[in-house]
Amino acid sequence: MVDVFISYSRRDQAMVAMLARAVEAAGYEVWWDAELPPHQSYGDVITEKIANTKAAIVVWSTSAVKSEWVRAEADMARNQRKLIQTALDNVTPPLPFNQIQYAEMGDWRGEDDHPAWRKVKLSLAELCGQPGNPAASTRPIVGPPPSQYPPQPAAMPREASGSAARWPLFAGIGIATVALALAGGVLLGHGFVAAPPPPAVLSPSTVSAPTVAVASTRPVIAAPAVPAVNEPALPPNPADMTFADSSTRLLTPSDIASLGPTTLRVARNEIYARKGRRFQDPWLRAWFSRYAWYRPSADEVTLNPIERQNVDLLQQAEQHYR
Repeated sequence: MVDVFISYSRRDQAMVAMLARAVEAAGYEVWWDAELPPHQSYGDVITEKIANTKAAIVVWSTSAVKSEWVRAEADMARNQRKLIQTALDNVTPPLPFNQIQYAEMGDWRGEDDHPAWRKVKLSLAELCGQPGNPAASTRPIVGPPPSQYPPQPAAMPREASGSAARWPLFAGIGIATVALALAGGVLLGHGFVAAPPPPAVLSPSTVSAPTVAVASTRPVIAAPAVPAVNEPALPPNPADMTFADSSTRLLTPSDIASLGPTTLRVARNEIYARKGRRFQDPWLRAWFSRYAWYRPSADEVTLNPIERQNVDLLQQAEQHYR
């Protein structure tokens, strides 16, 4: 029997992932629809999960209050006397849920001593009893950057922003001018060769302006300079990792015994993320794109023997929740 069900809006997925990991770290088993089996009906699974959990946390937000699914799930949990309400964006739960106390967690970033999170833990202890493993994890729960609901896409590379992004326009104007002048010279019997226009003045940038040169009677257009390569990726921050050393140390069953399905999934995929894997799953993309060290560069990456064994171990543990 799962201890805790979480109801939320897709827009708030990054926050809910952090909440799920915190609840698991507190020693409770969690289910949310990131774990939804692909072969089962959404409605059937949700009804079954809420009925078989001890507590249901509803995350109200500007989008959640408009969701019929969130309202229906909250109503089921309220009728079964297992509802725990949280709120983001300074949102007040809609009628009739505004008659029940709720915890405002808009500024929570995973701190264990945050007043709202402490309220949630007290409610969990009352509804679920004392957690099976209260000291399940001492790792920090890393939250999304402030005001980042939903997770924002990775920053635009420098060569695609600002004045650097405008050099093709200037280059095109210069090339078109030379081409017109050359065509005019041909029509006049090669009696005229146009001088190249003055180079466009760009603001300081890592991108050099294209160069136009004239030799004899033939204008020669030089290729534009190659944009500067992005800065190298930052080394991963151990605080962002479930297991910072999972590329160099074999994990043991005792290392992962207390982890729930969400944390196991993150731990397994962070091995790939460190290698720069491009994730097809939107949830995984959103999760790892929050970190400055994550630089997706390949659909498939090569793992060393230790990493392969750790992936297998974590994957086997995940199977127990399916």
